[in-house]
Amino acid sequence: MPVPVTSSHESALQLLVAQLIFYSTTLVGNAATTSDILQGRHPALRVTSPSSLLPLLLLTWSIRSLFDNDRHFRRTLQEPFEASRLSRIFSSALLLDYRPPDASSETAAAMRFAGYCAWLLATTSAYLVSEQVDVQASLLIDPKDVADKRFDYIIAGGGLTGLTVAAKLTENPNIEVLVIEAGFYESNDGPMIENPNRYGEVFGTTVDHNYLTVPLINNRTDNIKSGKGLGGSTLINGDSWTRPDKVQIDSWEKVFGNEGWTWDKMLPYMNWAERARAPTAVQVAAGHYFDPACHGFNGTVHSGPRDNGQPWSPLMKALMNTTSALGVPTQVDFNCGHPRGVSMIPNNLLEDQVRADAAREWLLPNYRRKNLKVLTGQAVGKVLFDQKAPRLKAIGVNFGTNKAVNFNAYAQHEVLLAAGSLISPLILEYSGIGLKSVLDKANVSQLLELPVGINMQDQTTTTVHARSTSAGAGQGQAIYFANFTETFGEDVAYATELLETKMDQWAEETVARGGFHNVTALKIQYENYRDWLLHEDVAYAELFMDTSGHINFDLWDLIPFTRGSTHILSSEPYRWQFANDPKFFFNELDLLGQAAATRLARKLQNSGAMASYFDGEVIPGPEVPEDATLGQWAEYVKATFRSNWHAVGTCSMMSRELGGVVDAAAKVYDTQGLRVIDGSIPPTQVSAHVMTIFYGMALRISESILEDYVKA
Repeated sequence: MPVPVTSSHESALQLLVAQLIFYSTTLVGNAATTSDILQGRHPALRVTSPSSLLPLLLLTWSIRSLFDNDRHFRRTLQEPFEASRLSRIFSSALLLDYRPPDASSETAAAMRFAGYCAWLLATTSAYLVSEQVDVQASLLIDPKDVADKRFDYIIAGGGLTGLTVAAKLTENPNIEVLVIEAGFYESNDGPMIENPNRYGEVFGTTVDHNYLTVPLINNRTDNIKSGKGLGGSTLINGDSWTRPDKVQIDSWEKVFGNEGWTWDKMLPYMNWAERARAPTAVQVAAGHYFDPACHGFNGTVHSGPRDNGQPWSPLMKALMNTTSALGVPTQVDFNCGHPRGVSMIPNNLLEDQVRADAAREWLLPNYRRKNLKVLTGQAVGKVLFDQKAPRLKAIGVNFGTNKAVNFNAYAQHEVLLAAGSLISPLILEYSGIGLKSVLDKANVSQLLELPVGINMQDQTTTTVHARSTSAGAGQGQAIYFANFTETFGEDVAYATELLETKMDQWAEETVARGGFHNVTALKIQYENYRDWLLHEDVAYAELFMDTSGHINFDLWDLIPFTRGSTHILSSEPYRWQFANDPKFFFNELDLLGQAAATRLARKLQNSGAMASYFDGEVIPGPEVPEDATLGQWAEYVKATFRSNWHAVGTCSMMSRELGGVVDAAAKVYDTQGLRVIDGSIPPTQVSAHVMTIFYGMALRISESILEDYVKA
């Protein structure tokens, strides 16, 4: 008979039982049982005993270790057993003192399986150590391990660019690098991270900075998703792998004065980063086209088709046929320099469909290097300078967790900021580099006047969602990169008139609102965008279609004219008081463009070949009439949009005269030994998922750093 459980033991034991059954049933895919656990209905949560605690702990730990740390084991475990049988065992009789009606058989079976798990853990321990080591255990967590020590380079932030640059620099065993990251190693933290089909579940967790904006249009705030951990936002993003239009990258040199930043010179770096996997014949038949001339095959970062093993939905081909009938091209590959029309896309995934985040790709193979130190759980607050040098010279960083607990570390050669487009500009401002008006309000003594934290260019997203018929079932994702004319449709003449007549007004309004600092320089940016849209056939909107028993479009205006900002509000770095203000829709064209793209998605879901799979709209539904005007769509957008989490430009790489913070080598103007190497430096938005360009940037900047190292 079960031993009575006191109230003091009950909650802890039930939590342990819940973990045990959750991990066990997840291994064998019993969604119903997992649902019971989450809703508190499982019988094992009602009956247990303290005498069960030790075996439960051992068994839970065994299963969870295997579950979390080895994806190959998870897959193999499902093969030799009947999943339904294991599910019944786990869901009815894994507790030593719980007696279901057929206790003699089921309990015995449960204990046999528990023994099997223990045996499996022992016999596979060597494999686990060699294949899925605990990387975090080998990294630093005590700030005193690096406090007051000197390194060749200190990298503030262990995201995509930070880890890529760290890996390249430490290929030279004589170069010592310290990476300081606020988060931890999360790449093997189970399916919430590893499984791309569970995108979004990690949002709002400890792996998401979840930065809050100031009140925006309609007095709404938004949360900006940003990965917190080694790998940065590659831990939480959608894994999409596309490249910009070549005219966009060419403008970085032609318009913004960054010598050498052209498509032809950047493409080798993007290819150098990539280890592409061509689609299979079955994937090609589903619409997964591919041009091998547009990819790299010997790099570090894996890309290839996303394939969960389920049948492919006919909706991808239906979308291609629908848009083709409207004169829109079906694109072979969005990585060739002109992403336009419709295509399926590669994803940033290993061949076994595990997320290929930056930590898995760049840190996991290299973390044992003796010249690479990675400190986790700490944030860089500001840069330390030698103010007596002829030019402001970065000599190290101050890092920590709060005002009372912070430390210094020193850099012999350079400090490299890689904390992301929201945080890198704040580090500069806390350090005394920025606009005087901002620093004065925060009570920070200014060391250098630079337009830090402005020129923020982020995108906005809305959703159109419909049910599909059973004939449309299956997996698949496709993108429609629509140009300016296709997006605006019947309203293109009005939108074109805005582009041709409102440039001066928009520039003046943007500067007045604090999105930029110089009207003349901003007009040059706007004219560049206008040329893209009216003369270069650059993609203006992205309509991202996902299928899984539905027709879902997430869509966004790719080329925003709005300029936002991120600025500190106090002098204390570790309080992180700052104003994150993307200023969405302060430009009228951005609002109308988002509205027009949303209208276009509704049209496509029930047109041409798509119509035969359409089974009724869910979002926006009757909230927006079928004959809604563009103005009505704009009101819907204002009420429902969110950020697309692709902000760039807050430490722009452009000539000093145009408002640059860094030069073409990513060096902060008028300083020595200080660069910004992350997504804050692109001077423009791009018609792409930005991960590809960031990897190319990181490799190019790594070369520049190494060239300077040799000269030193």
